[in-house]
Amino acid sequence: MSTAVPLEHPSLPKVREWRNVDLKTLRDEIIPCDRPAVLKGFVAQWPIVRVAAQSPEALLEYVRARDPGQPLKIMIGRPEIKGLYFYRDDMSGLNFEYQDQPLHAALARILACRALPDAPAIYSGARSVERYFPQIGRENNLGVLAEMDKSAWSYVWLGNAVTAATHYDNMEGINCAVIGRKRFTFFPPDQLANLYVGPLELSPGGQPTSMVRVSAPDLERYPRFAQALAAAQTAELEPGDAIFIPSLWWHNVEALEPVNLSINFWWCEPADFAAEPFGALVHSLLALRQLSPERREIWRMMFDHYVFQTNGDPVPYLPPDRRGMLGPLSPQQVLYLKKQLMRSLVKQMPRELSVKILQALFSDSAG
Repeated sequence: MSTAVPLEHPSLPKVREWRNVDLKTLRDEIIPCDRPAVLKGFVAQWPIVRVAAQSPEALLEYVRARDPGQPLKIMIGRPEIKGLYFYRDDMSGLNFEYQDQPLHAALARILACRALPDAPAIYSGARSVERYFPQIGRENNLGVLAEMDKSAWSYVWLGNAVTAATHYDNMEGINCAVIGRKRFTFFPPDQLANLYVGPLELSPGGQPTSMVRVSAPDLERYPRFAQALAAAQTAELEPGDAIFIPSLWWHNVEALEPVNLSINFWWCEPADFAAEPFGALVHSLLALRQLSPERREIWRMMFDHYVFQTNGDPVPYLPPDRRGMLGPLSPQQVLYLKKQLMRSLVKQMPRELSVKILQALFSDSAG
């Protein structure tokens, strides 16, 4: 019989902590290391952090006064999931439902449930500050990112004692704790094969997610997870702290208190126009996986040569202004590449539908 083993977090190495982080330290030392980093007291002077330090009720009034009241998707889980947003046991779906509520109403509900031993899991993740809470964004921002010329997007995360199972983010990010403590468990990108990732199209938060419960891993069912743990690091955030999360680092996030709110900042590296890499993976599954092993090996060679450039510059013999899509991309070339991708995607659609899409795509009005 499989046995779940409680994870002893103190046995894991701690993520490095930094104090008094300034622009130069963040830009020159922390981000280039491409490793998680705790930024102690990084946002301790934010107005929302100082209000939250007074009481959760004060935080509620602060949010209520700045919440236009637009309904958001709130994730609600039954008490028996114990706060872990996850797959159903039979993998037929996810173990929570959605309800529509404004953010301040969800926070009021969390406060009302905080003393209940069987409180439901309540969670709202990745709600755009710019779109839904612009005043909160103006009052609580990371000027240091603007000084670094980073075009960052900010998001609010709200919940009670919930867990976001192990996943990765495609963008670089800084997560800033407003109220409540959180524990992060990090796994390097090279641990993919040891994390037992679930179906790519079915995940609690929209990103590929590990099927292993980090707090009690079943090492008989998922034996390679022991290797992932050997490479793991952990960190705990207090209100006013922040944590730098490099893109593609897997992380499990446990809220340790009945009321938790954080604001996350994400930015893209290196170019704003770049397509989302996960889309390239999905397209490759559609285009390459059904080919014979011999053909897949040829395409692997093509990707290594042109995309990953394992042999260096693939076209050193071409003048810089004659490299086309293999050189620096102009806006026109970006549009051309996206059109070629769209053409590939609609090629196998029913003819009438594909003709309409291509006519709209290549019309003068479509650019």
